[in-house]
Amino acid sequence: MDIELCSFSVYGLLEVNESIRIELCSNHHDGGLSPATTVFLYTRQHLDNMIYVMVRPRGGDFHYSDVEFQLMKEEITWFKESGADGIVVGLLNTDGSVDKIRTSELVQLAAPLPVTFHRAFDMSADLNQALEDIVETGCTRILSSGGASSVELGFESLLKLHQQAKNRIEIMPGGGVDVNNVQKFIDAGFKNIHLSSKKIVKSKMKHRSNLSMTSSPHVSSFDYIGVDLKKLKQFVAYVRENEIL
Repeated sequence: MDIELCSFSVYGLLEVNESIRIELCSNHHDGGLSPATTVFLYTRQHLDNMIYVMVRPRGGDFHYSDVEFQLMKEEITWFKESGADGIVVGLLNTDGSVDKIRTSELVQLAAPLPVTFHRAFDMSADLNQALEDIVETGCTRILSSGGASSVELGFESLLKLHQQAKNRIEIMPGGGVDVNNVQKFIDAGFKNIHLSSKKIVKSKMKHRSNLSMTSSPHVSSFDYIGVDLKKLKQFVAYVRENEIL
C-alpha cells in the first residue's frame, strides 16, 4: 500500500520517510489550496519523495471562473516544469456534475504527470456518474471519503466505488484515515491511502495581542498546522507490518 501524506506546511516535513508520497498544499481551514511556489521549491530541493501538488486557487466551491481556470493552467505548467511528480485538481459544474471538458484540458496540460481528482468528487451530485466522468478525463486516481464526512461513514460507499472502478482508475480513501481504521482498507485491497497526520503546533510567541488575524474566533492567530511525526511513524509501521504482500 502506498501512503500519501497531505501536508499544509513544511513543519516536520523534512523528516518524513522518503517512501511516503506527499500531497503539498496550503490553507488547512479552506480544505487545501495551492502551495506557495517558494514552499514547493524548498520542499523539492530537500526531499526525494514523490510530491503531488494541489492546484486550487481559492476556497469555497469547485466551480471556477475563466480567470481562475487560467490561473490553474499557469500553476500546473509552473509546477510541472519545476519538478512536481503529480497534480491534484477537482472541478465541478454548477449542477454538481464533473466538469469533464476543463478537467480533461488540465490532465492533458499536466501530461505526462499523473493527475488525482480530489474530494470535490465527494461534493458531486452523483458519485457513480462522477466516477465514470473522471475516468473519461484521463485522471489516474480519485481521492474520496465515499461521499461522507469521514472514511468511517463512507466505507461501504468506498467499497462499491472500488468495485465500480474495475482497475480503470484508482480509488484512494482519504478523510479520517488513521492507525485504528486502516486495516479494513488493507483487507479490502485498496492500494493507496491518504492521511494528514496533522497536529497543532503551539506558537512560541510570548507576547499575545488581543487582536485576531483570522476570520473565525475558533482559529488561532498564533498556532498553526504541522505534521505529527510520531503518529505518522506509528501509522507507517502498522501498515508495513500488516499489508498484504
